[in-house]
Amino acid sequence: MSRVITLTEREVRSFFLTPVGYIVIALFVVFASLVFNAGFEQGQPASMQKVFRWGMWILLVVCPAITMGLISEERRLGTFELLVTSPVREFEIIAGKFLGAMAFLILMLTPTLFHVALLEIYGRPDYGELACGYLGLLLAGSAYIATGLLASTLTTSQLLAYLATFLGWLAVLLAFVFAPTFLDDPWLTFAFASDPIPRLHDFAIGLIDMSNVIYFVSIAVFFLIVSNRVLEAQRWP
Repeated sequence: MSRVITLTEREVRSFFLTPVGYIVIALFVVFASLVFNAGFEQGQPASMQKVFRWGMWILLVVCPAITMGLISEERRLGTFELLVTSPVREFEIIAGKFLGAMAFLILMLTPTLFHVALLEIYGRPDYGELACGYLGLLLAGSAYIATGLLASTLTTSQLLAYLATFLGWLAVLLAFVFAPTFLDDPWLTFAFASDPIPRLHDFAIGLIDMSNVIYFVSIAVFFLIVSNRVLEAQRWP
């Protein structure tokens, strides 16, 4: 466990050693702020629902940037060989990388607390709803990050890792968006049940459904297991 914590701390620090970490945070804050400002409507209560509802699309842009260099950049720089020859197991590397990226995601969300402060000043925010919304963003982000980690294990190019994660998830989300135009029941019902966007909408309105939690956690766990298997195969060919 101590090795996982050490790797997590190492990963978090690495995000701030290059401009990439600061750029990713800035991009997220800009996108979230634009959506937040667009969410204010005359006569309507102020809330962050639109930020949470659009979370899958906002995170789609920034999460692949968080994960693209987790392993691919270490391979390019030659530091990955030092890591895998150290007394650390594959699952510890994957866990440390994942938790480091999740910690950075939390840091990335922190500036949006300024929006919460504005809601406190100009309205009466529902803190239970806000907590659910942030939980939804973290769960959706965990699915993106686990997917991006797998992509990063498969290439030495950060660009390819980013595009694989971004385009893969974009194709999935667009397929669900346009599913009603080319699917009929029972496939349409199955597609709606598998769509991550309505599940995040539930969190946005303050609804915690365990099936939604299990949905995002299952995706993250699946891709983490696959990443671990890929790393094992690469380490011991």
